[in-house]
Amino acid sequence: MKTYSKYLIAALPLWSVGCLVILFGGCYGTGDQLSEFSFNGNTMGTTYHITIIGEAINSSQRSTIATNVDSLLQEFNHIVSTYDDHSEISLFNRNKSITPIPVSTALSHVVKTGLEFCSKSDGAFDITVMPIVNFFGFGFEPGENRFPNVDELDAWLQLTGCDKIELGDSSITKSDPRISIDLSAIAKGDGVDHVASYLMSNGYKNIFVEIGGEIVTHGTNRQGKPWRIGIDRPTFGGAPGADLQHVVRLRDMAIASSGDYRNYREVEGQRISHTIDPRTGSPISHNLAAVSVIADKCLDADGLATCVMVLGAEQGLLWLESYPAAEGLLITRELDGSFQEYMTSGFRKYLAD
Repeated sequence: MKTYSKYLIAALPLWSVGCLVILFGGCYGTGDQLSEFSFNGNTMGTTYHITIIGEAINSSQRSTIATNVDSLLQEFNHIVSTYDDHSEISLFNRNKSITPIPVSTALSHVVKTGLEFCSKSDGAFDITVMPIVNFFGFGFEPGENRFPNVDELDAWLQLTGCDKIELGDSSITKSDPRISIDLSAIAKGDGVDHVASYLMSNGYKNIFVEIGGEIVTHGTNRQGKPWRIGIDRPTFGGAPGADLQHVVRLRDMAIASSGDYRNYREVEGQRISHTIDPRTGSPISHNLAAVSVIADKCLDADGLATCVMVLGAEQGLLWLESYPAAEGLLITRELDGSFQEYMTSGFRKYLAD
């Protein structure tokens, strides 16, 4: 595999969205009559950007759309956010019962997906890893400036695993009252799907929805063409969108990314990634720097990207290749500082010319 040089995108303004950027052309050609309505806001500790292309939307309708989307995201955040002390997931985590705990359909859906990813990845994805995430400072607690000792790791690992919780029709049962769950690896993707579903159900067919770098596209952009998404090169300290590895064209598809170069900390002189390997209780230490996954649903793309990031380049590529209806780009960081990339067999068809 060769190392790819930077793709130069001339005269294309962009929005930065974490590991991914959306690119807009400077000319609209046959799409001159189409209206573009874009708005953004804050949710889940990050930002969201939404664009709707189609017939003109008046100011009253625009206000209603933006208000409803914001309300939808606030409601969703109040279910899945561990940063909200009164969210449904926070109340569940504080519940010290080993009898079935009633949960909403929305929370049950995300938990079910998380358990499926855990099973399919042999534990590389695990929603019960929250105490370890918090210790390293990537959760809602400040974190320690040291590495855990063996006894601490052993204690956490006793409370980690897909088999530690059981999902019922409308309830979740803990095998130990101390068990807590963290859905941050898939919650944003599910939130994107919720917003996209709301907009589509209200008749908006050409949409771009992004939350914290996780994206869903439907229909076409203002040019009547697939949406153009830039994938960042995983450079530490680089500004989003400043150095692109690739540009992909998407229509009616989702894309999500995971990487070691945006969210990291320095501990005892070592740079550690926010991605924790649930099987060892430690931050990942291999050379896979970034993963971007394309799938039908953003919830799936989000979870798959995390699974591959934990598995590493070789195992992760093979695992993703066998996964139906998903394609991925993996970028490794070599010892000499260069980047090497690997693609699943169907990813190349999404690359822009």
